Amino acid sequence: MLQQTITMRYLYGILLLGFLLSSGCTHKKNSPLEEVLKLAGSNRHELERVIKHYSKDPADSLKLKAAEFLILNMPGKYSEYYEAPWEDVATVNLRWSSSSDKQKVLDTYRLGELKRKDDLKYITAEYLISNIDLAFQVWNDKPWGKYISFDTFCEEILPYRIEREPLENWREKVLASFADINDSLKVDSTITAVEACSKVNAILPRFRLDKDFSNMNFTQLMATTRGMCDSQAALAAFVMRGLGIPVTIDFTPQWKDHPTGHSWNSVCDSAGQHISFMGTETNPYDSHQGNTFLKAKAYRKTFRRHCVVETDEIHTPSLFQQNLYDISSEHDNMTSVAIPIRYRPEIPTRYVFLALFYDFEWRITGHGEVDSDSIRFQHIGKNILYLPVYYTNENQTSAADPFYIDADGKIYMLTPDSPDSLMSIQSITAENDLTWNWRMVNAVFESSKNPDFFDANIIHTISDAPGLYNKVTLKQPHTCRYIRYRSPIGNCNVSEITFYDTSGKEIKGEHIGLAGSWNDLGDTGDKAFDGNMATFYDAIDSNDSWTGLDFGENKQIASIHYSPRLLGIGIYEGNEYELFCWTDNGWKSIGKKTATGQTIEFDAPRNALLYLYNNTLKKKGQVFFALKDKVFYY
Repeated sequence: MLQQTITMRYLYGILLLGFLLSSGCTHKKNSPLEEVLKLAGSNRHELERVIKHYSKDPADSLKLKAAEFLILNMPGKYSEYYEAPWEDVATVNLRWSSSSDKQKVLDTYRLGELKRKDDLKYITAEYLISNIDLAFQVWNDKPWGKYISFDTFCEEILPYRIEREPLENWREKVLASFADINDSLKVDSTITAVEACSKVNAILPRFRLDKDFSNMNFTQLMATTRGMCDSQAALAAFVMRGLGIPVTIDFTPQWKDHPTGHSWNSVCDSAGQHISFMGTETNPYDSHQGNTFLKAKAYRKTFRRHCVVETDEIHTPSLFQQNLYDISSEHDNMTSVAIPIRYRPEIPTRYVFLALFYDFEWRITGHGEVDSDSIRFQHIGKNILYLPVYYTNENQTSAADPFYIDADGKIYMLTPDSPDSLMSIQSITAENDLTWNWRMVNAVFESSKNPDFFDANIIHTISDAPGLYNKVTLKQPHTCRYIRYRSPIGNCNVSEITFYDTSGKEIKGEHIGLAGSWNDLGDTGDKAFDGNMATFYDAIDSNDSWTGLDFGENKQIASIHYSPRLLGIGIYEGNEYELFCWTDNGWKSIGKKTATGQTIEFDAPRNALLYLYNNTLKKKGQVFFALKDKVFYY
């Protein structure tokens, strides 16, 4: 995220405003353009060469405006890169995400330290002129070009960079790499920008999803074809813009149900509407995460200096220090709300920020405006739990109570009742605690006289999806030394297994079974016998995985107790639980109780945001809220 001083933030806003209010900038004394040229320092002459180049011929007046647009919006844009040939960087990117020692990778390839070059200080006239000329060329030689306004062109075709990637002559490389399709697009007089986008997207290289990559330019992206969604969107933007197709990069900062946000693309049609797609993956009008997953807000990255909120830096979350347009209104499942202010900051502010709840964190995803008694949030997602917050120096404080918007757009303010108004909550067992129990269907318990189980004898088959606690009493006690649980599918996914003899005494043994765990996460076979319901066995292979015990000598088994892999958010007999309630100062403990069965009761305030913590397993359950006498899990 871009970190800028208060002075620079307001300076850029003033500069851009001056540009937008003028029909064309000349670098007169004290003009916005002159102020940017001063910031360029010793590189000023390169920018002046560009202006002079397009000032000679009146026929280049539009190119002159385009050059001024790029220069006026250049402050704050820069490259981050390692000083090495692009081939080496591509190689490093292939090795980077798979290595736990990032520094060793850098040292091995002798890349040195990450460098930064600000465009104002280093960009050349030749580079800008080439970009401008090629951008105008593809804008003018495409059939849909006549429907693309100059403003759209400036934002969605003209920009010479995407993010903080090393600069290169990418437009020339795009035209060379996609020469055949570029020629076909020029001669098809009926093709639209959206149709062209689909045609190009279909031949872009498919990506292998990988993380922790540096900012890559066009050449590096084509060589690596690995990265996250932002890399996919970047490659699509490079190629589409290089061919004259107006394309944006859009994103949501945080999903409701996933740990991160997501980036995708949109293409501008002849009517000025944007149709979303996922670069290198799905075409316009097709389904993709960006137009199907529940989201709180959506934004469009811009080259133009555009602040969604105008506050000083210490009162601005990093999300809103980027150049963005709020495009949430272009997406479905949105509504607008006004809620009462409950808490006021010491220093009055126009803005309150909107945080959504994920993994017991309030993550900022939007903003609202404040009037005398309420906060207004425009176009925010439904089925989501929110908290309005003030932001100062990376600290968030509540501006109002949490609220939930249901699928119909109805708002539920989660304001706890007074301590005198309490209710009894029963059965706080979440329904999806048994998410993985289906993976035990058709699994078997097998005995053997040999550790390799070549003479395995099935003593019990699990025919139905099991519940939380399961007890099997064998028709006849079974004698063996080796016993195992084998799952034909589903990575075993068993939480606990216990064997008992005819006197009801637990039979213990030494663990045997397949080594390792799924993705090396540590959920190994011995976890099925550790007495902890919160741990489980998740095997490397989903087919015929098994875990078992060596009793050391023949033992007589009379019964088997087992439990499936759990989310760990239910009620387990004998475990201690603590109930928490959200207040203006954060989570507050209401009390502790030990479960005597699979249900538990607490006295708790109505209309409150709550969660239950398992002190025995040290695991948080789901958040929920009680409205009247009904419990809603989030």
